Amino acid sequence: MTNLLNNMFFMYQPKFHNDEIFGYEALLRTHENNNSVLPIKLLNENKGNVSFDYFIINSVIDDLVKLPTSKINNLLISINVSASLFSMPIDFSLINFELINKFELKLDFEILESDVIVDYAICNKNIKYLNSVGITVSMDDFGKGYSSIRRLINIKNINFIKIDKILIDDLIKDKSIVDKLRLLFDFINKLNVKIIAEGVEDKKTLKTLQGLGVKYFQGFYFSKPHVIS
Repeated sequence: MTNLLNNMFFMYQPKFHNDEIFGYEALLRTHENNNSVLPIKLLNENKGNVSFDYFIINSVIDDLVKLPTSKINNLLISINVSASLFSMPIDFSLINFELINKFELKLDFEILESDVIVDYAICNKNIKYLNSVGITVSMDDFGKGYSSIRRLINIKNINFIKIDKILIDDLIKDKSIVDKLRLLFDFINKLNVKIIAEGVEDKKTLKTLQGLGVKYFQGFYFSKPHVIS
């Protein structure tokens, strides 16, 4: 699988706490027709393939250690991983902890909504161990799939809940759901989980979300994904 990245690379989209960058999300990209695009075919072919998760995790780690330390020092780097990885005991020997510790990387695994978590007890055990070695775990795409609420209730020790752009777009189109989302966000806050909104593309959306108490953001209004050099 190491040959897969011959034409691939990572771009990083900044995450903001108010106006300050607190981290980046690592996004896999490939070159096609002089453009940087998401390798959808590759991702679809490897959906639920935990070997691909390990490959992506270690590829991001390998990429990070080549970057200028000043660019990522003390910043949280998010890596997208499948729910399948958390549905079975993670083989921690397959993750390059030697480089993580040597370069003092701060990592956050974002569990994608694209497949089902089969066993929440195993999932929580994985998270507990990851937390013990300094890696946090977050939920991606909240509001996009059918299992978001179930995950929110059953998964413990979550760092961030990332509100999917679909839900944010609904909020902007229909102001009548503002009060409902405020109740949802209040509930999430009471679980001591931080909320981050993705897909923030304009000031109006930002102000609306801030009015709901959201303090963490990601989107084109702040910055597009870019190569760190």
